[in-house]
Amino acid sequence: MRKFIATALLASLVTCAGTFTPSLAATKKQVKPFAVYYVDLQEILINSNKGKQAKSVINAKYQQFSKKLKKLRDEIQKLRQELKSPVLSKQARMKKENLLQQKILTYQQEQQNAQQQIAELENKYTQEILREVIKVVQNYRKEKGIPMIVDKRTAGIISADPKYDLTKTIINLYNKESTQ
Repeated sequence: MRKFIATALLASLVTCAGTFTPSLAATKKQVKPFAVYYVDLQEILINSNKGKQAKSVINAKYQQFSKKLKKLRDEIQKLRQELKSPVLSKQARMKKENLLQQKILTYQQEQQNAQQQIAELENKYTQEILREVIKVVQNYRKEKGIPMIVDKRTAGIISADPKYDLTKTIINLYNKESTQ
């Protein structure tokens, strides 16, 4: 008897539940498919016009530092060669050794300074470009009604359908916006 009552109760619940749920056609009209779009911010930094300009400026600065450091290295090498000379007096040798130590110290300081300035320059341009790109991404997302756009690298995407990759689109929009 209990089984009969439980079965009847279950059957009535199933029948009633169907009257309270919307039809499948109505549900499809109300719910948009959810998709996560993505961009590769690193690729945008490298391939956007501003990213290429920043790289060019950084490379020019690097070349400038390289020339200066090479000149110091050559001077150090020349002093080392002069110190090998057996005809140097004790006083002249000490003078050249002191000069060598000063040049080595100057070289190390210049090298650190160069590394720090290059890092600061890279950071400055990266932050500036990212700030601008994020605005472009946010505007694009709002304009197109996209629920979510993530960075491919930080989101941990292992595999994704390329049709959801907006990287090239964002690069083109950013290039257009940055030339205006």
